[in-house]
Amino acid sequence: MAANYCKNCGATISPESKFCENCGRSVDVAPAVMQESYKAPQPPTPSFTPSSRLGASFWLGLVGAIFGFLIGALLISNLSFGSASLIARSMGAIFFSFLAIIGGIRIFEDSDTYNALLMFIAGVGILACLYQLGILSAILFFIGGSLILIKKG
Repeated sequence: MAANYCKNCGATISPESKFCENCGRSVDVAPAVMQESYKAPQPPTPSFTPSSRLGASFWLGLVGAIFGFLIGALLISNLSFGSASLIARSMGAIFFSFLAIIGGIRIFEDSDTYNALLMFIAGVGILACLYQLGILSAILFFIGGSLILIKKG
């Protein structure tokens, strides 16, 4: 025969009892079911994780970074013009393109100011490396950083 439980305190009650031996209330028998289900503890969420808010700032950063990568790769491939400064500028463009993507992903979960700052630094850096060739990328990075700051992107 299945055990019964008191609806008031949850104690096990024999089927013949008129009162609960634990709390003294009259038996209002509940069917034999598990009283509470076990809930596993949730792991703590890390504070330094990419955000799930991949908005317009991410996409602007990504498109600008693609332009930066392409121009940087194009300059590296033209080694006939190649000088150490040209190669350094190309590598700088690629680095700042990565920086813009990281800012657009919003890797600093609690502070959009840092994320926007990464995008602004990427915009200035790509202008410094590519001059006029980097204007489109820089504009996209600046707009993305601005959208992060005003919480729209």
